[in-house]
Amino acid sequence: MLQNGSLPLFPLSLATTQRSSALQTDPMIPALRHASHSVPNWKSLLFAWAENSQECLIVLSDERIVLFANKRAQERFSLFEGLVLEVDWEQERLTNWSLEELDLGEKTWYRLFLIRPCTSALSKTASSYSFSEIHTNSPLYQAQLHTARIAAQSLSNTLLLGETGCGKEVLARAIHSSSSRKDGPFLAVNIAALPRELIASELFGYTDGAFTGAKKGGQSGKFEAANGGTLFLDEIGEMSMELQVLLLRVLEERKVTRLGSHEEKPLDIRIIAATNRSIEEDVRNGQFRTDLYYRLNVLQIRIPSLRERKEDIATLADEFLQQLHTQYAGGPTSICESALAILQQHSWPGNIRELRNIVERAFLHAYGDSWVTSHHLPSEWQQQYGWQEASGEPLPLLRELERQTIQQAITQAPSISAAAKKLGIARSTLYRKMEELGIG
Repeated sequence: MLQNGSLPLFPLSLATTQRSSALQTDPMIPALRHASHSVPNWKSLLFAWAENSQECLIVLSDERIVLFANKRAQERFSLFEGLVLEVDWEQERLTNWSLEELDLGEKTWYRLFLIRPCTSALSKTASSYSFSEIHTNSPLYQAQLHTARIAAQSLSNTLLLGETGCGKEVLARAIHSSSSRKDGPFLAVNIAALPRELIASELFGYTDGAFTGAKKGGQSGKFEAANGGTLFLDEIGEMSMELQVLLLRVLEERKVTRLGSHEEKPLDIRIIAATNRSIEEDVRNGQFRTDLYYRLNVLQIRIPSLRERKEDIATLADEFLQQLHTQYAGGPTSICESALAILQQHSWPGNIRELRNIVERAFLHAYGDSWVTSHHLPSEWQQQYGWQEASGEPLPLLRELERQTIQQAITQAPSISAAAKKLGIARSTLYRKMEELGIG
């Protein structure tokens, strides 16, 4: 039988919270499928994949016999090869953990599982969405949050403008949870994610036989379901002109009519709409109804992009890192100054969502370390945002940023060795940099 560490090992690159859909794209999965009928092959592949992985990975037979458990699964859950598990072993051993089976394709004689932290305890509840949870050092965003607090105390429709990934739904939920409707439902609908032919039925509902394939007995729409609360219409700019007419009528009359019916149902609802498009330009070009725009745009809030509020990058990155550390019950808890300097230079087209993904990627690469350093960031970033140009001459702006970063680290650290560790560089390198930059 193979022993732990007997094969060359490499870490699992897909150790993320994206669950099964992402895992099915891992190149190891087809290999495991191909090797599923060969004992030596699957054993070797599992060792190569799992032994240094930050995941807890096990293989069970149909009789619940442990055929394989990687090191983390052995240490955390006392699972070892040959152990016969009880029928209710999940409830006994996996408190606050979930068991996720990987699809290996055709029926195999074993089953492959990942044991992951439960995200239910980490996911936000409706009550946890509040303005106190939105942290910013940006004067630009703070001014917009002031308007958002006014919106929360009003009954008026609100329009959120901002790029994809900048946190429009988070702000919409904060407005709802701070309003008089906080005890009512909050429903979010992404217009862009719905097939055009289904948007009307999703929003307004339908009656029995309203169209081919309609559910027997009909179904209520989002407007009815959100009655007494808030309906968040994300990507409102993607709505067709025909549906804009129906939406305008609902907003004006505060009544909704299901497809296939003539019965009007009264509504007590607050609308928060959002878009990443230039809605004013769409109005000028005739792609969005002027009357609907003014009906939605009673209070307007523009959420600045992350590149406009770079003073928030360090705080957000640290917040994401602490969340990941809690979720995985381990891993790094700090980001060194050199890595933060690179994060500050990126333009962040994906905004906060992109930052969250980058921090998670770096966290997993740095799992065995105390710090996330620049070496844990994408390699192309290290080249693009490195301290030297191809000519070997330092860019003036980057040189000044480097000087400020080193000066700050030295000031805050108790010793040069501690400052070098915080920066993620050797002490000799720090001394050389101090001499080059004229830092005493």
